[in-house]
Parts: sequence; structure tokens; C-alpha cells
Amino acid sequence: MSSYMTKEITTALKDYYVRANETERIILNSALAAAAADAVGGIIPGLAIPAIIVSCFGAVWAMYASLCSTLGISLKENVLKLLARAVLANITANLGGLLIAMFAGMFIPGASILASAAVSFIAVYLAGIVFLRLILKMAQKSSDPYTFSDISSSEMKAAARNITVTKEDLNAAKAVYEANPS
Repeated sequence: MSSYMTKEITTALKDYYVRANETERIILNSALAAAAADAVGGIIPGLAIPAIIVSCFGAVWAMYASLCSTLGISLKENVLKLLARAVLANITANLGGLLIAMFAGMFIPGASILASAAVSFIAVYLAGIVFLRLILKMAQKSSDPYTFSDISSSEMKAAARNITVTKEDLNAAKAVYEANPS
């Protein structure tokens, strides 16, 4: 199951990229993989927090590379690095409080594995949505949506700061998680 967010963004991206419809699957699969990896790591006492960190960041970087590759965005010229840094800074700023609250749930006996997997899924899913929103903004601004060569790194960072994760986005991500048991 997908959400309104991915359908809306995918539709807009189709103006610039032939394979935009594949982005939805990439985001969902990356989020599911992060949740599963985190759940497996959480079974071993003391590994829940390291597992969530490794599974989230690993899944996010792999997802970003896969999204760029699928859309035909050049991975040369540090485009991926610039986009990813901008988005990760955005996610950290927007979701910091939420993730701390969800981490607290990880310390409830018996619920820690499920809470940890949910945190991983939601964080990776929202990172994918924010990344696609940034790509869409850059594609709309740039004369070359495959390299963004006419957009500076400071412009990318500024554009990423203006992309917010709303409560509606969070609720949609939770709904997608609940509809896709990992």
C-alpha cells in the first residue's frame, strides 16, 4: 500500500522522469528492509539502539542511491551527497522530538522490538518522501533535472530547509506501516 504522499509526488515527478512510478516501490521496500533489520537486531539485548541507527542510515543511503539511479539523476558531481545531506539535516530537525518519544517506547518490556521497527520504518519512509520532494523542487528549478548543475549546494540546502514534515505526513507514514506488516 502506498500513501497519498507518494502518489502525489510520483505524479509530479513524471513530468521530469520516465521511471518516476518506480519510486514508490523503492521507498516502501527500503522502509520495510530497515524495519526488518532493526527488529532482528532488537532481539539481542543491548542492540536495539545500535540496530536502529545502522538500519536507518544504511537503508536511507541505499534508498537515495536507488532513487537517483532509477530517475537517471547523475551520481557524479556529488549530487547524491548534497541532496542526502540536505534531506538528513531536514529529517533530523523535523523529527527529532518525535523520534525521541518513540525511542522511549523502546524501553517498555515486550514492546521494544515493535516500537523500534516502527521508528525505523517511519523514519526511512519519511526520509524518502522528503528526498523526493527535494528532487521535485530541484527538477522544477533546474534546466537539467539529471544533474542540477545550475543549482548551488547552498540553494539545495535552503530548498531542503523549506520542506517540512507535517503531522499529516507522519499519520500517513504510520498508516502505510500498519498496512505493510514486516
